[in-house]
Amino acid sequence: MYQAVQPLPSGALDIVGDVHGEYAALHQLLRHLGYDEEGRHPDKRTLVFVGDLCDRGPDSPAVLRWVQRACEAGYARMVLGNHELNALVGLPKDGSGWLFAQREQKDGKLYAPWQRIPAAESAELLDFLLSKPLILEREDIRIVHAAWLDEAVAELARDTQTGLVERYRQCDEAVLAGLAGTAEYAEYLREQACYGEAAENPEQMPPPLPATAYYDLQQSLRHPFRALTSGPERMIAQPFYAGGRWRFTGRAAWWNDYTDDIPVVVGHYWRNWYPKPANQTRENLFREAGVCWLGPKKNVFCIDFSIGARWRDRKAQPPVSPEHSVFRLAALRWPERTLVFDDGTQEQTQD
Repeated sequence: MYQAVQPLPSGALDIVGDVHGEYAALHQLLRHLGYDEEGRHPDKRTLVFVGDLCDRGPDSPAVLRWVQRACEAGYARMVLGNHELNALVGLPKDGSGWLFAQREQKDGKLYAPWQRIPAAESAELLDFLLSKPLILEREDIRIVHAAWLDEAVAELARDTQTGLVERYRQCDEAVLAGLAGTAEYAEYLREQACYGEAAENPEQMPPPLPATAYYDLQQSLRHPFRALTSGPERMIAQPFYAGGRWRFTGRAAWWNDYTDDIPVVVGHYWRNWYPKPANQTRENLFREAGVCWLGPKKNVFCIDFSIGARWRDRKAQPPVSPEHSVFRLAALRWPERTLVFDDGTQEQTQD
């Protein structure tokens, strides 16, 4: 049984952006928000995490364990991000060497040192994640990791009898069934056989891979789990390197088409509070300042301020200290609409 859409509790919320294993930054933020070590708040506020708790940072296991305890005690809620989904369905993606042994050597070049999780403990954490929703909502707010897309929400809400992993794989099969037998899919398989490994080399761009771009685009549009946790994509003219491979599709600013009245808070999109760092290769979808709400009704907010790239600070020569980092962890206080950052600074958001 899996309920992809679950209700939020009443009362004031503190909505925390993608943590990505940055355990120290998380606890700094919690102190500034007024929470104790267990996740209790004197004003009975509730923590809500927008997903991507794990991968890339130094201690994903500690972050997940802490959130698990806080959720089980009733102090916190969370939605799944694409990184949790990858862990649950056994996809060893970039930055997941803390969990998947086959990623340890490749990921260690960028992200180590990190804490690996003992095999005996991983099953318990994954069991905890299996029950977590993709969406939390109530009448005044919606929380999802990457995108609110009505068709994807409705499709997943219809089936509450199938387990998460089985449902995810059913969606995989449905997308592949729509592609199987097409010339595009045959060419995609050829491209991956010839250039799949080369596409992970950040030092050299592979040749154009149009069938790979088409395949990625279909996955982002037709797979409801991926649509909600990674967002819809679009074709782009210039490939870029991110997340461990060259990308031939780019993220789409879906919020420009969001016209519902209920506000939505997401993570995922690597927003920049300061000007975009020269060594940051990810797209920047935001023309608006970091305090600004998005969309035609100014009621979508991205709370991910790129803490997942803080590993760059540790690799820099000389290393960049957290207090000087351009990569930040933030929470949005609701209904106050105030931003609180891991360094203690606060900003009021704007329409």
